[in-house]
Amino acid sequence: MSSRPGRYGCDRVAFTVVERDSKVIGSDSPSTPWTLPIRGPPPCSRRYAHWVGLIERDAEFAALTAHWARARGGRGGLVLVTAESGGGKTALINEFVRSLMGQAPVLWGACDSLATPRPLGPLLDMREALGRNVQSLLEGHGQAHEIYVAVFEELLASPCVLVVDDLHWADQGTVDLLRFLLRRLSTTRSLVVGSLRLDEIDPSNRVRALLGDVARSPDAITLDLPPLSSSAVKTLVADRLIDPSRLHSLTGGNPFFVEQMLEHNGGELPSTVRDAILARTAGLEADARDLLDLLVCAPEAIPDRLLPQLGFGVEPLRSLHQVGLIRRSQGGVAFRHDLYRMAIADSLPPGGEAALHRRMLDALEAGASADPAVMVHHARGANDPERILQYASAAGVTAARAGAHTQAAEFFTLALDHAMSATPSARAELLERLATEEYLLDRLDNAISACKRAIRLREQAGDLGGMSTNYQSLSVYEWYNADREAAERYASDAVTVLGVDANGEVLGHAVALQAYLAIQASDLGQAAVLLERARKVATEVDDPTLNVRIELLEAILGVFESTEGAREAVIGIVGPGQDSFDDTLSSGYSNLAYLDVEYRRLPEAVDVMKVSLPLTVEWDMPICYVWQMGARGRMQMMKGDWQAAEADAETVLAAPSAPLARTWPHLVRGLVRMRRGDAAEADLDDAWSLAQQLNEPLRLMPAAAALVERSWLTGIRDDRVDEATMMLRQLDVVGLEWARGDLAVWLQRLIPELDLHDLEVSEAHQLHLAGQYLAAADAWAGLGSSYEQSLALVESADEEAVRQGLGLLDRLGADAVAAKLRQDLRDRGVSNVPAKSRGVTLNNAAGLTAREVEVLGLLGEGLSNAELAARLYISPKTADHHVSAILSKLRVANRRQAAEAGRELGIVS
Repeated sequence: MSSRPGRYGCDRVAFTVVERDSKVIGSDSPSTPWTLPIRGPPPCSRRYAHWVGLIERDAEFAALTAHWARARGGRGGLVLVTAESGGGKTALINEFVRSLMGQAPVLWGACDSLATPRPLGPLLDMREALGRNVQSLLEGHGQAHEIYVAVFEELLASPCVLVVDDLHWADQGTVDLLRFLLRRLSTTRSLVVGSLRLDEIDPSNRVRALLGDVARSPDAITLDLPPLSSSAVKTLVADRLIDPSRLHSLTGGNPFFVEQMLEHNGGELPSTVRDAILARTAGLEADARDLLDLLVCAPEAIPDRLLPQLGFGVEPLRSLHQVGLIRRSQGGVAFRHDLYRMAIADSLPPGGEAALHRRMLDALEAGASADPAVMVHHARGANDPERILQYASAAGVTAARAGAHTQAAEFFTLALDHAMSATPSARAELLERLATEEYLLDRLDNAISACKRAIRLREQAGDLGGMSTNYQSLSVYEWYNADREAAERYASDAVTVLGVDANGEVLGHAVALQAYLAIQASDLGQAAVLLERARKVATEVDDPTLNVRIELLEAILGVFESTEGAREAVIGIVGPGQDSFDDTLSSGYSNLAYLDVEYRRLPEAVDVMKVSLPLTVEWDMPICYVWQMGARGRMQMMKGDWQAAEADAETVLAAPSAPLARTWPHLVRGLVRMRRGDAAEADLDDAWSLAQQLNEPLRLMPAAAALVERSWLTGIRDDRVDEATMMLRQLDVVGLEWARGDLAVWLQRLIPELDLHDLEVSEAHQLHLAGQYLAAADAWAGLGSSYEQSLALVESADEEAVRQGLGLLDRLGADAVAAKLRQDLRDRGVSNVPAKSRGVTLNNAAGLTAREVEVLGLLGEGLSNAELAARLYISPKTADHHVSAILSKLRVANRRQAAEAGRELGIVS
């Protein structure tokens, strides 16, 4: 057997090929430090079909090549290669990359099987090959978003291939990076390739979000590598004295297992791959075996610089390389395949790993600074509480700075588990950091618990400033928990606990928090007083963060008061150019989106959320994401896109989320279902209950209006209507013109004798209350609010307007509302009440679902399944199922005929 190593791809990625009987049969990952000229064909390029990992992979190889050609043509993309462990993922990618020699540079990084992964580990692997800007950000603790942008700019600058191996072990930062890139790759001429084991991705795995994006994206594909067939195994066995049927049964067609069995030279066929791997270790010298044992403890590989400190020279490396157990990775020396690690690990004596991890720790500490996540891994393996505390704390800070809040929470929790010997102040700081991460991750109960524990420790130490800071955090957490009373109490405690000799910075933030709560309660006068006090404190201290917070709150207050330029001021503070993206800036986006929707600035709300929602995902802030998703659902409902509105509401309500963020989703889902004629009682009641807990007019009034609308629609009396009527007069403050107007119009419909002409409401509502229904309908149409427009048209009593209004309700799917209005017209003696729109009737006759009608409407645009999927946020396979169902139900042969039939039948315009 001869070994022929080589490196390709502008000296950025390596591979190994091994010849046996003139057939290339092995290699599943980059390796070896040997240089191959860029020009000229790669070794064995004409014989790759004989490679175990690539046999029966022609279609997948062609798909990769086609996607690369597409990228070179100007539309970049992402390819995920999936298979079980040893299924040939890396072998396929290796061969694909080898075929690119001289075409473009290749960047290669891998995720590690650490208990808590290194944030952006693959980027750290490839940092030497990345541009100077990315290197500088990685080495200088750049913020996550800056790093993502820098990587994207490198992919945009010139065509290249970026490979991320073993995504099933990916950290949150790497997942967010790939999701960030996926949304933008179509503008590049670069290709991103990832590999992962789908069988190791459970429902809670962070990679699930990426898989969902890939399913919906027209610029991404997934290549699932099936096991080898029995015919392929028979071909590989050739004239060896091995039963191919038994080999296929034993290995399940796993290419790696097959390769190992074929390379085994023993008499009998081994019963497990473990035996085949351990057979390679027979006869190794003690130092080579020692290095193997250490590699078991180093899933991130052992860096070259560390080998001398561990006492290893060239000979043990040569011995392990000769028997094919190790490879060269970007991080140093590693096992050729993770299954090797598993087999060697099984052979370690009980308790043997602790000493190995201690050796790794000592060596890493003696050398240059190591990744704290790696140090945590070894400290845990060594069962060293002090070093677990030290490195888990540092790793948590690093992860939080990178926006990897899930990992940060794990690290801080681990540190706290080993912090019994730490000082009370150190434990309090860890608890505070953990509370912040749990809050951002939308785990409020955990955040509140950690914060209360921190307060007790700060109180024991007599740290009034620390107590105040924690009371401020508790106030925020309880507000998101929809406990307004507790939020107010803790905000007050944050000020009073400081006493007369208050720390200026802490006091400034405490008063600013009180101002924020006052704004949310529409107590704008009190908010202005508190902000003035906070501004005075800020002039006496040097705290840029406090100044930004006050400026943002002043701008938001201006938006409530409709002050000219206030909205632009908010955007100027939270918009591009910030060095970081924290909960303060995200809150600015959330409040602006919330108010844009409230004040019916729907196009502006769309623009805001196009920027802000991706940021909440990229920076791992679920608490901000669900709030903004609730606002977007309400916006979709106002625009008449009820299906999208209900989908946004479901996104928030389908999983545990902050009660504050659930107010709008309950309201949206309840109203949409009620208007359609479906059960909606629980949602509307839940929305009212949450609004009462928050006791904020901008939430109370819409919830009350929904209850009034339900009474109007069903004819069932609701005692809360009296409370809603009183609310109109009691909450007569600035900023409530739209909420007050909605409630007033619904109360007038339910109780026509109410005199509501003197209320401060929006212009559209004034027209409606004054009985100028056609003018009101025009105003609502201009705002894009089709449901309100349709009601005004019907109430006008103008025959043509009534027909238009009912038709609009039919198209919205407001069946219950349209049925009530038709009956009301009949009860009033109207003789020619328009029947249900013909298009809707025929739609039901054709048996199309609402989603199928939506797909049918897009078929006229000539969209492919991938383009349909991207437009509707579904998978291409689901789009194909919808198209097939439409063709069958309409009894047509193709998409063009379906579109024509839809128009002829009046199902679509």
